[in-house]
Amino acid sequence: MNEEEKYLFDLRGYLVVKNALTQEQVKDLSEIVDEKVNGLEHHTGGRKKRHHQRGSDRTWFANDDDMAWSSPALLDWGGPFIDLIDIPTIAPYLETLLGINYRLDHDYMLISNKESSHPLFLHGGGQGAGGTLDLVGPTDGGQCYYRYSNGRFFNGLIAVAFELNTVSPGDGGFACIPGSHKSNVEVPETCKPRPPFEKRATGLPGLAACEIPDFVDRVTASAGDAIIFTEACQHGTVPWNTESDRERRTLFYKYCPHAVAWSPCYYNSDHYEGLTEHQINILMPPSAFGPSDRTSIIWKKAQAEQAELMRLRAKGNE
Repeated sequence: MNEEEKYLFDLRGYLVVKNALTQEQVKDLSEIVDEKVNGLEHHTGGRKKRHHQRGSDRTWFANDDDMAWSSPALLDWGGPFIDLIDIPTIAPYLETLLGINYRLDHDYMLISNKESSHPLFLHGGGQGAGGTLDLVGPTDGGQCYYRYSNGRFFNGLIAVAFELNTVSPGDGGFACIPGSHKSNVEVPETCKPRPPFEKRATGLPGLAACEIPDFVDRVTASAGDAIIFTEACQHGTVPWNTESDRERRTLFYKYCPHAVAWSPCYYNSDHYEGLTEHQINILMPPSAFGPSDRTSIIWKKAQAEQAELMRLRAKGNE
């Protein structure tokens, strides 16, 4: 992370890393996405309406038989999705922004097109300045923080958004209020969700594209680029408005310092094949110690106990 990038991240709260993925990686990831989501699109009024969010905020189980610590994750798809855990083009940024021994907290994928877009719901905001409607700021216990002190960055949750399709001006996609990660003032009324626009899954109304203020940055990126942002920055998604058939396809991998967690569920590295020792460390649950002999012994015992439980459960179902 060079000095210009450090300056821009501190100034704006986000950064676009060009060519974070090779075109071969984009192709491989896209082919798996096509395979996995095939048949999930539906039709509304004769027009294809496609909206799919796969992965996890890691906050719920699909059913009572789901294994502890886990909810469906992009890592389940293996291969290039595993590679993204510590991809070399992004890892130096994470170490600068989070410190050593950062951890992957959760992941998910967002696919949408112009028929399935929702109004913009901005959330986050530095110093808890998101206001009473903010589902991240006031309710996260101060976890989505941003600080810079003595030449070091301190972030509670860093998001890496890998774009599999190009996002051109006017398309929509990721947007934020640059600099809001350092704001001490509540979000102005002009940016707050309000009626009469369609409500999102949160139950809160969003802003139509025509109502989005000029001081909201609509961030463009090419296929293979990654947008890195601090969750303390007020951010959201502008309705997808491209006139082509191109979809928005974004993979989100979100990281915390080793002693911090946003999600109440943790990864179990036993569930994924082909992990390196470094990737296993990144998937460890939070602790003040980070990856160490002490925490590894505890976690391996917990993993062994879960494996035994699943074996006994499977035997009981025979």
